[in-house]
Amino acid sequence: MPHASILLNVAKKSCLIGIAIAGLAYANLGFAERPRILAIIGGQSDAPYAAFVKTDGSIETLQGLPATGLTYRVALNAHDIGLVGGTNGANAYAALVCPDGKVAPFRGLIAPGEIYTVALSDSGTGIVGGGHLDSNVPYAALVSSRGNTRELDVPASGLVYGVAINESDEGIIGGIGPLQSAYAAVISRRGDLERIRGLPRAGAIYWVAINESGRKFIGGQDEDAVYAAFVSRSGRVSPVAQLPKGLNFSVDMNKHGAAIMGGISESLPYASLVSRSGRARPIRGLPSAAGKIYNVALNDFGTGLIAGFTTAGPYGAFVAPNGTLTPLKGLPAGDGFLDGIALDPSGFAIVGGEINGAPFAALASPDGELKYLSGLTAVGAINSISGGMRRTRRSAHETIGGATATAETGAVPSMPQRPSVCAND
Repeated sequence: MPHASILLNVAKKSCLIGIAIAGLAYANLGFAERPRILAIIGGQSDAPYAAFVKTDGSIETLQGLPATGLTYRVALNAHDIGLVGGTNGANAYAALVCPDGKVAPFRGLIAPGEIYTVALSDSGTGIVGGGHLDSNVPYAALVSSRGNTRELDVPASGLVYGVAINESDEGIIGGIGPLQSAYAAVISRRGDLERIRGLPRAGAIYWVAINESGRKFIGGQDEDAVYAAFVSRSGRVSPVAQLPKGLNFSVDMNKHGAAIMGGISESLPYASLVSRSGRARPIRGLPSAAGKIYNVALNDFGTGLIAGFTTAGPYGAFVAPNGTLTPLKGLPAGDGFLDGIALDPSGFAIVGGEINGAPFAALASPDGELKYLSGLTAVGAINSISGGMRRTRRSAHETIGGATATAETGAVPSMPQRPSVCAND
């Protein structure tokens, strides 16, 4: 089974962060709405773990998660509604998290099984994906902030590793299909699933991304080579050429259609920027020691962030639009990794991971300086972070999770409707 980091990536939420570079103190954190929550983080301790990071840097551990299992991935939308996914030790687990910290689990998910990946739009529509590894049964479902679930018609065998959704509620899922083939499918605003053709016959799609124009970027493996491709609105697949042996653990794409990807090649960390035209530009100056890039992010100004590990310990770096690296300074040394990342348009970020069996998280300034957060669980790891990204384009009067069609999205209800579980927040 791929490392948990294959199953984790950052969902996107808009906010404006101003963090004073001197001393990395908080200053001028401007939020259009609900200024209390900066991000949501997830992972594991002795049990599934998730917490809100507040704008003052404090940690609010979420209560009501299962007593056993782990959290694979978290997402946070612009209304400070969160989505967590993982396992309770035997069965798949996913829950909505309200701004006041209320945790509302979804019922009727795959059992036995796990949720490896989640995504959440500002409308309150989400996607969860995973499956049951032992029986090779994939699973994906639409979920809503009203507590509804709608299982999607995925193949009879395989696993779902990546999901993404844009603010028009168009989605994409990716993973492994029958006969160990690469699998991906688009989800329409009506909730219809359409398989993407022309993918590797032997391989996998580990990560997916979609922007507001509906363009998709997918990454994984084609036999023994790194694989990535753009997918148009019409479903045309345009693979990125001349990629090395290895595999992609993570991809991201900004609103302009530029992309970034990261993984491993010849036992070394690998990452590359990808132009809109599909030209890959390998990032130079990565560590020469064995390791992997587990997670990547790219903001709308073309600044990237990569995270992973080497034999020396956790590794991370900002990536300028021209490919220049600014390594994160003061990361702990030892047995561990950097995995969860959220990158703001300002160039600031939140990062997290594990060192010697203990979790860590920090604010990162564009010059690579870190300010560590306190109040985390004593043991475990931070595998996923969501927050500090672009703000919603939706007007303030729109109801979170509302089912009314809008001129912007044209969305129509696809699940039975009831009041949002966070209606009073």
